[in-house]
Amino acid sequence: MDESRPTLELGPESLRRVTVPAQLPFQTTATLAPPDMMVGQDRAREAIALALDAPDGRYNLYVSGAPGTGRTDATLAQTRAVASLRHPSSDWVYVYNFDAPEEPLALELAAGRGRPFAHDVDLYVVSFRRELRRAFSSDVYDQQSAALLSEPLANRDRLLESLSADARALGFELRGTPSGYMIVPLAPAQPGAALQPLTEEAFDALPDAEKKQIQVNHDKVESAIAKALPQVRAAEDEARGLVRTLDHQVAETAGRHLSDQLTATYASFPAVVEYLIRLHADIVAHARVLIAATDAQAAQSDGPSQDGPTQGASSIDATEADGLPKDDDLRASPALRSLLRRYGVNVLVAHAEGGTAPVVVETSPTYSNLTGRIDIGIRDGLPFTDHMMLKPGAMHKAVGGFLILQAYDVLTQPRSWEAVKRMVRFERIEIENTSQPIGNNPGATIRPRPIRADVKVILVGDPHTYAELAALDPEFRQNFKVRADFDYDMPRDTASEQAYAALAGQTARSIGSPDFTNDAVALVIEEGSRWVEDQERLSTQLADVQDLCVEAGYFAKRDNDTLTRRSHVEMAIQARERMRNMEAVRLQQDILRQAVMISTQGAAVGQINGLYVREILGYEFGMPARITATVSPGLAGVVTVDREADLSGPTHTKGVLVLAGYLAGHFAEDFPLSLSASLSFEQTYHGVDGDSASSAELYALLSALADLPIKQTLAVTGSVNQRGEVQAIGGATHKIEGFFHLCQQRGLTGEQGVIIPRINARNLMLREDVVEAVRAGKFHIYGVSTIEEGIQALTGIPFGTKTSDGRYLEGTVASRVLHRLRAYSTLVQRYSFGVRNESMRG
Repeated sequence: MDESRPTLELGPESLRRVTVPAQLPFQTTATLAPPDMMVGQDRAREAIALALDAPDGRYNLYVSGAPGTGRTDATLAQTRAVASLRHPSSDWVYVYNFDAPEEPLALELAAGRGRPFAHDVDLYVVSFRRELRRAFSSDVYDQQSAALLSEPLANRDRLLESLSADARALGFELRGTPSGYMIVPLAPAQPGAALQPLTEEAFDALPDAEKKQIQVNHDKVESAIAKALPQVRAAEDEARGLVRTLDHQVAETAGRHLSDQLTATYASFPAVVEYLIRLHADIVAHARVLIAATDAQAAQSDGPSQDGPTQGASSIDATEADGLPKDDDLRASPALRSLLRRYGVNVLVAHAEGGTAPVVVETSPTYSNLTGRIDIGIRDGLPFTDHMMLKPGAMHKAVGGFLILQAYDVLTQPRSWEAVKRMVRFERIEIENTSQPIGNNPGATIRPRPIRADVKVILVGDPHTYAELAALDPEFRQNFKVRADFDYDMPRDTASEQAYAALAGQTARSIGSPDFTNDAVALVIEEGSRWVEDQERLSTQLADVQDLCVEAGYFAKRDNDTLTRRSHVEMAIQARERMRNMEAVRLQQDILRQAVMISTQGAAVGQINGLYVREILGYEFGMPARITATVSPGLAGVVTVDREADLSGPTHTKGVLVLAGYLAGHFAEDFPLSLSASLSFEQTYHGVDGDSASSAELYALLSALADLPIKQTLAVTGSVNQRGEVQAIGGATHKIEGFFHLCQQRGLTGEQGVIIPRINARNLMLREDVVEAVRAGKFHIYGVSTIEEGIQALTGIPFGTKTSDGRYLEGTVASRVLHRLRAYSTLVQRYSFGVRNESMRG
């Protein structure tokens, strides 16, 4: 440091940590490998590894950090690396539940077996139908059927023939109809002519006695039919039972080898074997429907009509005569299509054989996107659904692996958090019907059996959302036992600087812009320190770093340059400032026009330039504010106008209260502090909070008490404690630059500058124009550790030290303050004594 500078002044080398391009191990970023997205996040990396490796289902993960830190990409990369070393656990399929059709069954198979199982079942059904057709169309079946039907059909025929003969003997003919028998009277036989039905005209022409006899005979025929019909039906029932038994035996035998083969293939899955047994039984029970192509054929498979026999042939004969369909795919009946759909297998969770554990990122975590859905169709004008209309959600796709969700999105979607919590807590996934319109037939609703959830859930969010989840759900921390915190900054070391360089190179390649030179990367690194206001740290907001590189690449391409140079990064930084600083420029113009009164020359008693940081639409900038102090004898203590106007936040109020403690501790050891002091931020109409102005307020108060003018060429920031020690504050870089730009526009005189806490020197990453002004002696930055140092820099008068008798040297700031406070105390005591005397005389 230049020895001619005051000891409090900070040299230009301490105002910005510069990265020397020559010390970077590359000339351009063309040869650099892609960056490690977890650089500087060792704590988070270790936490993620623990959560991913822990077998306990409660060790789900919450990744916490500010947006832009690369938390999602880094987590995804680490999760995929772990998943690549693991195999998925299971496949899951839904099948028809023969016992409870409204509750489709979920079957678990080994990973990679789900789709083959569905194919095997489809092939099994097709093959079974083929075997059924062969069996039922064979001569053996015809012979067996004929043998079984011969006796009951012969009995039936004898009964029908006897009944017909009795009817003819009584002058009637029996004609079969679908609803029973029709009794038809016959005309008297003519020699050599066939019997003819008696017409209505002929009947009317008969004598009454003959008519009466015909009626008597008709009643006898009806009585005979009534007696014979149960025997006929019994014969047909016997025939029907024999046919069904034969059909069952034939169907059972026809597909047994197929069933045994398929069952053996999946013998290691007991639930699957049980389902296949039920499937075989159902196919056997519906054999006739499965080989029929039309509704008529399906209906005929039930055997003789329940409505009574027809004359001359039975429904059994008709069934035998119909033959088998040639092309049932084209002429399939609704009953057949319904059966084939029943036997379908819906694969909900499927993995590639020999694949790796799934990593699913759900960007729209609605309830149905997470848990799946039940689709609704329309059949015959009514809603319907079945196991084949179940659709998987992200939870199903993540079975055996990892599910990554944005915590805020899950919280803001109705029922989504409940779905995640239920899956984590009970380790199962349930599909509910959320798509059924109001008013639909309740029969269209099904409730699928849940599947076992082997899923590790990873929530990505910020600390606020974590706190909100923990407050809303008492079990949250029990089910998400690991939290990985992504830091907002990292050490500025070789590894982190190399990461910045690699990111710059990757960005250039990804957008097709020129590679970065080492001096361009050096400025990007310096900007990363500026964002966190720390010379020893770099920002982990890698998204911001990438954006800056994109914008610098734009200017390089605009200039038709083959490389992105430092000048292009400077253009990008300046363009960013110009796009975002409109409000800051307007506020500064108000100061230049004297609409807001800020002095940058001369001196004034009880008046000082404080510094604060404003943020408008995410853009932070420093601004000066005039702080004034007035003092008088009294007992009100130190008050602030902003507090009385409800413009003061609690931290600012605390800082003001500290001032009274400082005055009492330094000056009121042998007399009571009798002071009424008023502090005000002039022309500020927004809320004031924070204690970074407390040192400036104390300087103004000491100036007013000592009646010493403060240099208006200086601005001040810093917090103070009751001992008078100046404490660190935030935003030092922005505050200095805000005052510098005002002085620069008014004209730098060489006397202007800023006083900051010395401890904040490491936080300075000032723009190069500020550093150059300091180097040229046109602007000054002072670092103080105590109020004593600061007041001397502001007034040019030493604060003073106490002598052995507890006094301060005359002429110092402290002695002048002490005299003023002692005088105030004496005045207040005299006033109080006089008031008491007047009261006593009164």
